[in-house]
This record gives sequence, C-alpha cells and structure tokens, in this order.
Amino acid sequence: MPRMYSATGQSRWPWVIGAAAAVVVIGGGVAFAATRGDDTAASPSTSAAAVSPSPTSTPGGSSGAGDDEDASPPTGCLGGPQRNAAMVLAAQKSAGHSSYGAVEVATAFYRFIWQSPVPSSSDVSTVEKRVISPDAPSSYSDLGAIYKQYPNISNGEIPDGTKFNLSTTNGLWMIDPDSTNDRVTVNVAAGYVVDGALSPTRSTAQGFVMQWEDGAWHVAGGSKPDGETLANGGVRYTGGC
Repeated sequence: MPRMYSATGQSRWPWVIGAAAAVVVIGGGVAFAATRGDDTAASPSTSAAAVSPSPTSTPGGSSGAGDDEDASPPTGCLGGPQRNAAMVLAAQKSAGHSSYGAVEVATAFYRFIWQSPVPSSSDVSTVEKRVISPDAPSSYSDLGAIYKQYPNISNGEIPDGTKFNLSTTNGLWMIDPDSTNDRVTVNVAAGYVVDGALSPTRSTAQGFVMQWEDGAWHVAGGSKPDGETLANGGVRYTGGC
C-alpha cells in the first residue's frame, strides 16, 4: 500500500491498496497478501477471493504491542453504525486510554472519511477540529481540500458516482509493535459496501497514527501497513458494522 506520506512528507492518504500490498478475501474476512517491493504506485488494485484458509488469529490473539487484557477487544463499531461526525466523536469519547481505544477511534475515523458521497462540510469541519491532532500536518488534516482533490476517495477503485462505504464486519486490525501508551499506530483493513451490498472481493486498508492528548485519542497522521505482518497477526473485530 502506498505510504500515507511521500518521501517529501506530502500527504497521500487517499490512495488505497496499491503496489506495496494487496488485500484478499479469506474465509469471509479481509487480510493482506504478501507485501510487494514497490510502494510508489498511484493506482489501487483488488484481489479476487483467495482459497487460503482463514487466519487463525482471534480477538484475544497477538496483535502487536499494547494488547489490553482488562479491556474489551475492539468491536469495530464503537460510536454506532452511522458514518457521520457524531459517530466519530462518540467513539472518541467512549474509547479508553489503551491500545484497544486507539483501534476503535482509528476505525471510526476510517469509516467516516472513506465513503461516497463524501461527508457534509459541517461534519468534515467538526472532525478536523476535534478529532485530528493539531500536530498533524495540514496536508493530512485538511479533509476538505483532500475531498476537492479526490472527489472519488477510492481513487477509481469504485466507479465514479457509485455509493460506497466501509464495513468492519469481516475486517482486521493490528497494532504496530513500536507503539507506546500515548502514541499507537493502528492498521485497519475493511471491506467495501457498494450500493448497499458488501463486496465479496473489494477491500481497502490504511494505517493511522493515534495520539493520546487532552484526554482522548486523536489522529496525528498515517503510516504504511506491513502486509505480511497483518496477514499473520491481524485480528478480527468482535462485532463490526
């Protein structure tokens, strides 16, 4: 998958699965295929359903650093099934100061930004001000400008003008092992819902750097998911929506 930032630091978060890693559908869930060598392609790709066995990871399995034995594993639907600013804020308010909380807020943010039609300008403004960290670069945090540049946020993976959103029902999450208590890198893979129907083959993924500040998780930037690691250690959400 292309990096959320280019070598020059310019935001590239609108790009979905490209040359670095492919997402495949395995046993009813999404997982990464093996990582490819190039991470500079500017077009997405979609893999057909695989015949490989389902990943053995469970919600209680290893997901990298920061598993929280005393907390409930991520549901993938904290904040509710809506895809608006109120949902993201509800997830942010409910999420605890733990890696699981970081996963939930990152997932809520991903579900919000990755949809068509894109969110309303008022919802975008609210999320920019209250969910994105003030430390995030403007090239990443200015959602309104990004939507103007990429009116089809899937970058052509889903045809222009087609309604789509993400489902975490069969999604995967993973925490980067270099994460700390206050800064957690979360990788999320989710399936596309196209015209109201969950696609059996189309999926996408992103990495989010989550920062704990002012008593809540905020989105501070992006990262490049490690396809091989996510395939081997990705964990299914306990619920999803």
